[in-house]
Amino acid sequence: MGIRWHHSAIHWFSVLALTVIGPGTAPIAGAETDDLVTGSASTQLSAEPIAEGAGQSELSDAMSRIRELETLVAALQAESLNRAPLTLPTWEEPRYQPPSQLDPSTHDGVYDSGWTWRPRDPEASPFELTAGLHNQFRYTGFARDEATSVDSAGNVREINNRNDFNINRGRLVFSGYAFDEDLRFYSNIDYSTVTSNPIQLLLGWISFRMSDRLSIHLGLGKLPGTWEWTETSRYTLGADRTMATTFFRPSITAGMWAKGKLTDDVSYHVLVGNGFNTLSLQASELDTQLAYSALSWWEPLEEFGRGFSDIENHPSLAIRLGQGLTQTGNSSSSNADPAAEQTVIRLSDGTRLIEPNAIAPGVTVNAFDIWLYSAHFGVKRRGFSFSSEVFLRWLRNIEGDNGTMLPSLFDHGFFVQGGAFVIPQTLELFARASQVNGEYGSGNEVSAGFNWHLFNQRSARFTFDVTSIDDSPAQQSRTGYVAGESGTLFRSQLWTFF
Repeated sequence: MGIRWHHSAIHWFSVLALTVIGPGTAPIAGAETDDLVTGSASTQLSAEPIAEGAGQSELSDAMSRIRELETLVAALQAESLNRAPLTLPTWEEPRYQPPSQLDPSTHDGVYDSGWTWRPRDPEASPFELTAGLHNQFRYTGFARDEATSVDSAGNVREINNRNDFNINRGRLVFSGYAFDEDLRFYSNIDYSTVTSNPIQLLLGWISFRMSDRLSIHLGLGKLPGTWEWTETSRYTLGADRTMATTFFRPSITAGMWAKGKLTDDVSYHVLVGNGFNTLSLQASELDTQLAYSALSWWEPLEEFGRGFSDIENHPSLAIRLGQGLTQTGNSSSSNADPAAEQTVIRLSDGTRLIEPNAIAPGVTVNAFDIWLYSAHFGVKRRGFSFSSEVFLRWLRNIEGDNGTMLPSLFDHGFFVQGGAFVIPQTLELFARASQVNGEYGSGNEVSAGFNWHLFNQRSARFTFDVTSIDDSPAQQSRTGYVAGESGTLFRSQLWTFF
């Protein structure tokens, strides 16, 4: 608070002090206060009598000094009024604050083609995990032309109409790396309402990147013998792979494989594994003959990209040329029962090769070798795409259960397909056809439909197509083909993956 002194109080206080103390030398304003105290004390101690004349003179001097002090105090008071009031500090009880702790987390959550836990410092915590969900929900309708068909073994097959919803492919995918960014892992847990195993491990491997041109994989993977098979089913042009691919393609096996680039524009994928189709087989069900498969392709102009649609809208022409080769031997088990991996091989009319009487009366195929060669071609430019693949298959060294050697068989086929975006990166119209020919008959399909990419990207695609089928040689639960069927197939589906 400001300092305020009243003039009259000071006046009378000074007179009183001089009266009590007696005559002496009053201090001059601004002089040391110690002199005043010392002088007063000495005057009191001496107590000498003061002359009357001298007292009057000294009193007059004292009054003059008092007036000087009053002037000085007035000046100090005026100065104090112009200053900010003096405030005393207020003391408050300090609030409790918990001690700060260091953030113990090592990873951040981000979205990168799946929910990803990415390390903040890859050197200190070299672990990354991405979880994704893929789902193919489909409506299938089929109107048959005939109720039955007869295969080459003389079996009568019933052909049914269809009108149903299913999840043809559902996948929970985990991928990432551990210990080193070049040591990667992948697992694909499959669920489906159309297969005999509703939940199973479909694909899974550990890989190590040796260099920019070579990665080694160990685990469960695809034999890479044909193009449309090697491409994921999420990127097919129509609702699923073509009938010809379904008939000729190899399948999934455990083994080891290498992927990479021979040059900047030549890529390769080679594999050695247990067999042509050993996805769900146990060791006791396998024969001792391994499968060998390779696929290579050349992109001379620019990168072709994934799949067959030109959703990337290539500004200039992109071309892909490639070929594949797969070879393996198949033999029955020691009790002469057909091996499980042989069951997917069919004749050109859809009859299973190991079906009794399929090739000759009274004979069941016991062993054979398979050679599959494919060649493919594709172009993309400004939303337009065209692709085709040719298949050549030889079944050799065919042996019957009675030891009879049977003649070799040769089958061939192809597919062609093209698409064009009428709304860039959103709405695509397509048409395709495929055919299978062989010594036991032929079958074909013609299909047309559209793809609607919901968010201008592949991750959410609605597809509708209509397919006319004549004597299908292929059978596979996920694609919807049934051996021997003829009729019209309707498919509409939503593929989502994130």
